Amino acid sequence: MRGRELIETLKMRALPEGGDDYVALVEFLRLYRDAVQLVVNKIWNLDKVPSIKVLHKMFYGELRRYGLRAHHVKQVYTYAKTIVKASKQNGGRKPVLRKLTARIDRYDYRIDLENRTLILKLHGDREVKLRLLTSSKRVKKFRGWDNYEITVKAIKDKIYVSIYFRRSVKPRKTRTVMAVDINFDNITLAVFTLSRVMIRLKRFETSLRRILTHRIWIEGIQKRYSKSWRFIRGVRRAIERHGEKIRNIEWDYAHKIGDRIAELADEHKSTIVLEDLNKLKNNVKKNKTFNKKLSLWFYRRMQFTIVYEVLERGLEIRYVNPRKTSSTCPRCGGKLKNNDGRVLKCSKCGFTGDRDVVACINLFYKYARCGVPGVALKAPKGYANPRLMQGKRDEAMKSTDIKLYQS
Repeated sequence: MRGRELIETLKMRALPEGGDDYVALVEFLRLYRDAVQLVVNKIWNLDKVPSIKVLHKMFYGELRRYGLRAHHVKQVYTYAKTIVKASKQNGGRKPVLRKLTARIDRYDYRIDLENRTLILKLHGDREVKLRLLTSSKRVKKFRGWDNYEITVKAIKDKIYVSIYFRRSVKPRKTRTVMAVDINFDNITLAVFTLSRVMIRLKRFETSLRRILTHRIWIEGIQKRYSKSWRFIRGVRRAIERHGEKIRNIEWDYAHKIGDRIAELADEHKSTIVLEDLNKLKNNVKKNKTFNKKLSLWFYRRMQFTIVYEVLERGLEIRYVNPRKTSSTCPRCGGKLKNNDGRVLKCSKCGFTGDRDVVACINLFYKYARCGVPGVALKAPKGYANPRLMQGKRDEAMKSTDIKLYQS
């Protein structure tokens, strides 16, 4: 997603229609890979990764002599820059490219979704025609969308194509504000009117406990076979199965929770307020237990699906700094202290409230200070001890409309 644009990818297999088309396409992919590797090798030891403008001056003429088209060349050094920058940020070694994959600009392909055909313009003015192996139902969704780039891959004698689509979304007028607080074990949301009245409070369990169960099993096996688990086929496959379950649980929950929260936002015509957590991993203390949880915490996926589903409905998304939202009294600005379990109390003004509910209130007020002129900033009376959810604690997607108790 970029601004008010929705971006999706349609992935499928592709079958070259001509006998020589497969050979020509693989030859192009190898040339493309070698060109990217050439750029990577030459800029790796530079003190600073050059800008696109500088890369253009450095490599355009040389790569054009390879027979690559002008837009191929641009994609090559843009892709190389991305690879080098990511590797250096992660402290890795110089990348060595082995996979046959190419990003192709819209000027270098022609696509007919109705007939599911794709014509690629390759090096040396060659062209190949591919038949896209996908259903008309999948294609139907993207009618009216713009396609601006594709990725082509060759894996074990098979060709795969990913088509990137985007669509502008017209914003709707909103009447309320929904603050969403994402935690390890739950997601809490509160809906406020512009006159600061809380009209809805809801909490969802997350699937973190189920994920931790699989992760603990994997770590136990890796510890038991610390020197050999990578080379024992049965153990490695078992670890891969548990890893796949972790990924499936994450994505399944993220999509369901995103859709549910978007439905509630649509019902209340809400602007969604989320925490800006982009730099969370860089700012947390280096605590082994916390970082272990954080590595499994799929808040980015949850935020992604929430944002996508909300934007698809034409509603607004806003981000605020989450700093001290769970420890600052929303009434007087004093520091909150643990009173009983998850209940916090302000020793200065006597405000009490559940930690997650307090976070939602503070998120709303942070947004109100810069996003909703005229909203009263006086906090409502404290809310404490929301009723816990019924059912097993590790059962994801259980939710409750929290009953509020005034102090």
